[in-house]
Amino acid sequence: MKMKKKLLSLILVTSTILNSQTFVSTNPENKNIVLEEFTGIHCGYCPDGHVVAQNIYDQNPGDVILINIHTGGYATPSAGEPDFRTNFGDDIANQSNLSGYPAGTVNRHQFSMSQSGGTAMSRGDWTNASSQILNQPSYINVAAQSTININTRELTVVVETFYTGTPPSSITNTLNVALLQNNVAGPQSGAANWNPSAIISGPWNPTYNHQHMLRHLLTGQWGENLPNSSGFYTNTYTYSIPNNLNGVDYDLFNLEVAVFIAEGQQEIISGAVSSMNFIVPNGTNLIDLSSNSNINIPSSYCDNVITPEITVYNNTFIPVDTFVVSYTLNSNQPVSQTIFNTILGGGSTNIIFPTITLPSGTNKIDFNCDILNGTSYIDYVSNNNSSSSGEFSILSPTSIGTNYTENFEGYDLATPSPNNAILIEDNGNWVGILDPTYTSGVPVGGFGNSQNSFRWRFGDFNPGEHATLIFDKLDFSNTTNNEVSFSYAHANKNSWDIDKLQILVSTDCFNTFQVINEISGTNLHTASILWPSSPFYPTSQDWNSIVIDLSSFDGVSDVSIGFRGIYGGGNNLYIDDINIQENSSTTNLSEEINDLKISLLPNPTKDEVFFNIELEIIELYDLTGKLLKRSKYQEKIDLSNLEKGTYLIKINHLGIIRSQRIVKN
Repeated sequence: MKMKKKLLSLILVTSTILNSQTFVSTNPENKNIVLEEFTGIHCGYCPDGHVVAQNIYDQNPGDVILINIHTGGYATPSAGEPDFRTNFGDDIANQSNLSGYPAGTVNRHQFSMSQSGGTAMSRGDWTNASSQILNQPSYINVAAQSTININTRELTVVVETFYTGTPPSSITNTLNVALLQNNVAGPQSGAANWNPSAIISGPWNPTYNHQHMLRHLLTGQWGENLPNSSGFYTNTYTYSIPNNLNGVDYDLFNLEVAVFIAEGQQEIISGAVSSMNFIVPNGTNLIDLSSNSNINIPSSYCDNVITPEITVYNNTFIPVDTFVVSYTLNSNQPVSQTIFNTILGGGSTNIIFPTITLPSGTNKIDFNCDILNGTSYIDYVSNNNSSSSGEFSILSPTSIGTNYTENFEGYDLATPSPNNAILIEDNGNWVGILDPTYTSGVPVGGFGNSQNSFRWRFGDFNPGEHATLIFDKLDFSNTTNNEVSFSYAHANKNSWDIDKLQILVSTDCFNTFQVINEISGTNLHTASILWPSSPFYPTSQDWNSIVIDLSSFDGVSDVSIGFRGIYGGGNNLYIDDINIQENSSTTNLSEEINDLKISLLPNPTKDEVFFNIELEIIELYDLTGKLLKRSKYQEKIDLSNLEKGTYLIKINHLGIIRSQRIVKN
């Protein structure tokens, strides 16, 4: 009789448990994957980690929870950048013993392939670890349902757990509730190389669409202890969502709730992603507007007229009769239109703005569609409202003068191109102006005489990739003996590297061009030693100069000069002190320079050429532009060991540059 009473009591308790359980599964299941990825906006390889994690997610639908934790030095924002860190990330990362980024833990389990004896693994090991976890039975199931009240911004999360097995007797299970956010726009190093599909329009170059970003832990740093180790358990959590965290807005319609069960603060047994519902005011229509732009980008670099246009799509079945469209050219103020034409459910409309004139340089037009404040619409999918023309470059359609000088001074680090020039680079490689902040204050300008220079960071390139710096058109119609001179510095990684620096000239705004000079191989190598592993930064001794004859373009009104760096396995390449001008060799160097008379004798000569004063810099070139000799603070230059022929002497004194041909007989 006593046995029967006990049996009846057990049946009643079990029945009560099953009746109170509403949505968590009571059937035995295998573990789900909880992949915590440690990442940062300045981590160049982290976008590849995002791709690896997303592939695991996509290949195992419903069985993978991704949590991206911005932490560590790579997550520290620079001035003007968003801060994606939380108060929780550092402690989670520290217990993993990670030693490099991107790193990740799979269920915080200790696998054999760890970075430094902890639970953190490199991205190449995540897939293997995940496949192991999916084959293991879980002794507890967990599920959640969430609701966000749009008016009050209150998040309610109902969590249920059910033990289908017996946990180890020595552990305490903890319940963790994590608030994540998707489609967060921000900067990201390495995006173009490793995950270009995640690049979107926005204020940073590139602007990246961050996913699964940890924003808050509703249950605290290490979760809350479950009150028992068997049967069913449920709890409800509420959280008043603030407007932002560290200045980064909470987007209510892009939030995600993940729940997981751990043993203490380490081993994660299983997890789940919560369903999400919204409570909206009466009379409110939830809609989804998206945009695209089929804008016609100018086919010529000198075509500076464009007509902005945007296509708006209604992705719901509710007609939308009022909305706003806008475009933003570069960093200018948005230009907006309010549209009162109805877009039926599933329909679209195209809006054309007035034609505009583009400035010279790099341009980008960002488009946006949105609801009009005060209407009954709420656009609950905001990440598809924006589209972009992408970056495109414009040269001045008119010549900017008869000569031009560029020494790259006064520009911020990583400026892609100086004024009156554009950079054509299609692979996302680091090319642009370098300043001494990269070299602990040491100048990186030509011959150590200036602060800045222009750099191709060839370490980012793949073989054969190139980038071209193109200057605005010059007018040679009334000048003669034109030339371009510049300084360059380069280091090889190996003796067989075939990096190239090409000098290009175009007379039709670079629709076509000629390669008028190419420096490659050992001729390009200016550093005295190889730089096989560390980046090359030039000292004052690591520079050469060259003068290139442009006289074949005398009389041409539109002449554009370009500098193209082509990667062939070497280290960094630099240029500086560009001068495009009329060669003064048709006149005598005895012309007046800053109230001084400078004379050169004899010409022709058998051995030495003498000047009447001590000059700051004297350079001797052959007619191909190769630098043969260079003297500083001298009154002469020696030609005695050269073959008979014509050479070019170039002086640089008190900031004045002059050239003259000299004959050796």
